[in-house]
Amino acid sequence: MTVARVLLPAPPGFNFPRTVLSHGWYGLPPFRAEEGALGATVATASGAYAIRLEPAEGAVAMTIAGRPTPSTRRELEAAARRILNLDLDLGPFHDAVRTDPRFAWIAETGTGRFLRGASVFEDVVKLVMTTNCSWSLTVKMVTAAVERYGEPAADGTRAFPTAERLASVPESAWRNHVRAGYRAPSLRKLAGMVARGEVDPEGWPTHPGPVVELRKRILALPGAGPYVAENLLKFWGRPDGLALDSWMRAEYARLFHGGRKVTDRTIGRSVARLGTWGGLALWFHLTKDWVPTD
Repeated sequence: MTVARVLLPAPPGFNFPRTVLSHGWYGLPPFRAEEGALGATVATASGAYAIRLEPAEGAVAMTIAGRPTPSTRRELEAAARRILNLDLDLGPFHDAVRTDPRFAWIAETGTGRFLRGASVFEDVVKLVMTTNCSWSLTVKMVTAAVERYGEPAADGTRAFPTAERLASVPESAWRNHVRAGYRAPSLRKLAGMVARGEVDPEGWPTHPGPVVELRKRILALPGAGPYVAENLLKFWGRPDGLALDSWMRAEYARLFHGGRKVTDRTIGRSVARLGTWGGLALWFHLTKDWVPTD
């Protein structure tokens, strides 16, 4: 198969492994974690393409399976930059964590970017699918949605389904095939709203308005509660809240309190000096060991 190779400039100090392994998205389709690289399949206006991303000197190398047109290649370049959060300015976050000995390593290693989907829509759907359930169920739901409704690339892998495709899925299929349970009506309504252009979340990460306005827009989406909103804002480098879940609470208790249960207020106080960056610093500190070495 013909392949194209593109070099995407990366910001100084960009940490590829800590971005890829920043949270569980790397284990969900359409991503494929590979040795020292990340595979993904991305939908474009001219079809789906499989790509492979790997670190290069001062850049990220993207290999595209196929022969995309120049406009499609630009679409894939933009998607890859979004996936790796290459355009996020980590300066303010790193300036904050350098003042705290517990978290200074975050700045020293270039940590702070979250792996993201190729679209905001993908991230919203996946976050709704992580709410009030086990990770194994999240994997099953996302995998079923991609395998059933994602557009196939030439190599047989599939992209994350578009809002238009998911809007056409009946609620019964959301329940019986995707196994979305009580989320089925919300996910179908969410896809319909995006497909009809009633909401356009793709521009929200760079919206110049205040974070409180972004939070309100997210919370207005079907199925999106505070957990979804706070995690999306973390993805965008504009955190608001701690985005605590059961795993974070348990891991915090294990690391700092000998496993004894603590209140959310106690957790909040431990990072209060960092202001709005506290939840972001806490997440990366709790997951520090996910990447063995830097």
